[in-house]
Amino acid sequence: MHPISVCIIAKNEEARIEKCLSSIKPCGFEIVVVDTGSTDRTKEIAANYADKVLDFDWCDDFSAARNFSLREASNNWIFMIDCDETVKSIDVEELNYFRKHLADKVGSVSRENLVTENGVLTLNNTDYTERFFDRRLYRYTGIIHEQLTPVKGREIDSLLLNTTLLHTGYDMTTEEREAKFRRNFTLLLKQAEADPENPYLYYQLGKSCEMLNDYDKACGYYDKGLTFDLDPSLAYVQAMVVSYGNALLRTDQAETALGFTGIYDEFSQVTDFVYLMANIYKDNGMYEEAIAQYQKAAQMPPGRLNGANSFLPAYQCGRILELLGDPGSAAALYAQCGDFAPAKERLQALQQT
Repeated sequence: MHPISVCIIAKNEEARIEKCLSSIKPCGFEIVVVDTGSTDRTKEIAANYADKVLDFDWCDDFSAARNFSLREASNNWIFMIDCDETVKSIDVEELNYFRKHLADKVGSVSRENLVTENGVLTLNNTDYTERFFDRRLYRYTGIIHEQLTPVKGREIDSLLLNTTLLHTGYDMTTEEREAKFRRNFTLLLKQAEADPENPYLYYQLGKSCEMLNDYDKACGYYDKGLTFDLDPSLAYVQAMVVSYGNALLRTDQAETALGFTGIYDEFSQVTDFVYLMANIYKDNGMYEEAIAQYQKAAQMPPGRLNGANSFLPAYQCGRILELLGDPGSAAALYAQCGDFAPAKERLQALQQT
């Protein structure tokens, strides 16, 4: 067995925990499951895979539960995973090299977020999250949307691992989504009252409002978060800017969103931001500028949003060309979009005219 412990916190996850645990079990790591009050078969299922199944009295604090799992692990090196995640690919040899030669650093993994579209589980976006670390150097802080934090206050030096997780946590019914994000919103408000100068909390409050389809309120939180002096290279800052822009467009504030031209230079290397700017120009009727930004996005690396550098710019350019009376060129662009359903529908409509 490798000297690595997988730590998981769980509550009423009988529908998902087996798939999660069975995906990590072959790696040869210790598995520690901390249950925070399940009333279903979660603990029973976990016992078939885990080396330890422990109880933790829930106290409205995710960091407290995670830090308890760290203390109860037998090894110092921790791989953190959630019940709504499964291992798509993992390089165990790389993890062992990392813990031996990069002991003060944190390993991040790619996480593919999947949602159901037309009855098929489909990649929506990819993010990167810190999951592999030495518990002697790091712990969790924050009662909700907890963050890995150095014990001695230094900066986190994170490296991307050759490990990918599949995440289905956003793939839920409307009722499940509302219950989850109302809970999250309540905890985030509590944390923001205690730490009002933390811009990350306003980002998460905005995301929670989005999940409840309250884009007006989301705009307010994003705007508040962006009043702070922020580092444009941070992933959450980039995500907050893009989320704010998208929320403005969803609330018919395209003219306000045009003000993002003032921060273009700071975020011009972020694929999702360039794609956003193209959408902002399009919604303001500035089609020449929009096409230029779509074409730029199509030449950039993949962004968080699936298709932001490929089929989405092609589709949007096609829509503009249709509006400008060039259906032939639009059809050629739609044909480049593969299985993207809106593009297939437009292509079919043009072929029938």
